[in-house]
Amino acid sequence: MRRRELLKTLAALPFATAVGACDEKDENRRGKHTNTVEVHLDGAFALVIQKNKGNSLLAFSPRPKSGDEQHLFCFNGSRKPEAEGGKALQFKLSPEGLGREKKPPEINPGLNDFFFQTEKWRVGDSLVTIELPPADKITFIGHRSPVTFKADGRHVWMPGNHVLKYELHGAAAKLECSDGSVKCAPSPDSYLGVTRFFFEIGPARTLNYAASHAHAISFFNYILHQSFPDLEQKYSLALESPTSAMHEQSAPYLAPAVLQYGTQPAHLQRASYILDCEVAGPLVGTSTAPTG
Repeated sequence: MRRRELLKTLAALPFATAVGACDEKDENRRGKHTNTVEVHLDGAFALVIQKNKGNSLLAFSPRPKSGDEQHLFCFNGSRKPEAEGGKALQFKLSPEGLGREKKPPEINPGLNDFFFQTEKWRVGDSLVTIELPPADKITFIGHRSPVTFKADGRHVWMPGNHVLKYELHGAAAKLECSDGSVKCAPSPDSYLGVTRFFFEIGPARTLNYAASHAHAISFFNYILHQSFPDLEQKYSLALESPTSAMHEQSAPYLAPAVLQYGTQPAHLQRASYILDCEVAGPLVGTSTAPTG
C-alpha cells in the first residue's frame, strides 16, 4: 500500500505556479475574493464529462473482481483507509459558485491519448463515486508511465491522476458524503486561496514496480470492459514489461511536474502518497446517461 514515497508537495507547488499562482497580473484580474478549488483523483478513477448534463463530471472506481488485487480508498492523505469492509461511498461537490458557465473544460493536451468518446457506458458496482460540477480545467501532475495500446501497438505515456480545477467567486466549496463518519473538510495542505480535496485509489498491498505496473494496466482494461464496452477493443492496453529505458524514465524521481517551458523552478519537499496506482482510468466524454 505504501509502495514508495512520492512528492505530494511537488505535485502541488509546480501546478500552482503553472496555472498562474505567481502571476500578479492574473491575481489582480481575478480579484481578491477568488478561490481556487482543486480536486485530485489519484489512481484508478474513470472520469466522465457528461455533455447532456451541462458538462458536469462523474468520477468512479469499479470494485475489483473477487480474487483479483483489491483496492483501498483514502481521502485527503489519511493513513486510515475509508470504505473498509467493502462499503461503497458516494461524494458530491456542491455546485454553488462552481462551473456557472457550464462550458466544456480546458483539457491538458497530455491527456489526449486517453480522452475517449462513447454513448454507451455504465457505472456498475463501484467502490467510490463522486459527483462534480463542470470544471474549468482538467489536467494532471507528476510522472507518467509508458503503456502500449493493444490494437495498434502505439506507445504512449499515461498520467497516474486527474486534477480538476475550479475558480470560485465569493463562494466556498462544500463536499458531502453518503457516510456521515467521513469528514469532508478540505485537505490539511490547502493554503490561502486554494482549497484542495484528494481522492486516492490503489492496491491494498504493497507492490513492487513491475507488479504495480501490470496491475494498473489490467485494471484499466477492466474499467473499459465493465463500464465502457464500446471502447474496450480499440483502447485496451497491452500487458507487457516496460523496457529498462522506460523503467528508468518512469521510476520515481525529484523533478518538476510541469510540462510547460519557462515556468519557475519547483520547490521540492518530501511527502507520502498513501495509495498509488501506476496509471489513471480513462477520461470519457458522453452525451447520454449511464445504463444499468
